Amino acid sequence: MVSIPKEVMDVLSASDSAKMLATVDGKGIPNVVPVWSIVAVDPETIAFAELFIKKTKENLEKNKEVAIAVFKGPMTGYQLKGTFSGFQTSGPIFDSFAKKIMEAMKMQIKSVGIIKVGAVFSASPGQDSKKLA
Repeated sequence: MVSIPKEVMDVLSASDSAKMLATVDGKGIPNVVPVWSIVAVDPETIAFAELFIKKTKENLEKNKEVAIAVFKGPMTGYQLKGTFSGFQTSGPIFDSFAKKIMEAMKMQIKSVGIIKVGAVFSASPGQDSKKLA
């Protein structure tokens, strides 16, 4: 696993950043969805709430490799690649997400997905997908 650079952590934690999660099904067909709940819980781990991700969840059961794209404005973007390690239905990460989403959306979550980050790349214009970690 790698450590997510601070500038990437800042964009991941920004409430106004756009975040997408890409998965692949058993036949190799990609699926990309917006997942606003994506956050870095530490410099090596990404988490997201299980809300409206039926196809994504099915894909994660077949293929654990994922990619995340996160953008803030037109000039700052990053891609993170990692391995899905499972869904949590209890514990401190789950409790934090459950509270946050209940307050924001008045909805209960089913679980929290956990991803271990394996690589981080720039997706900003002019950076040529430079590897950052």
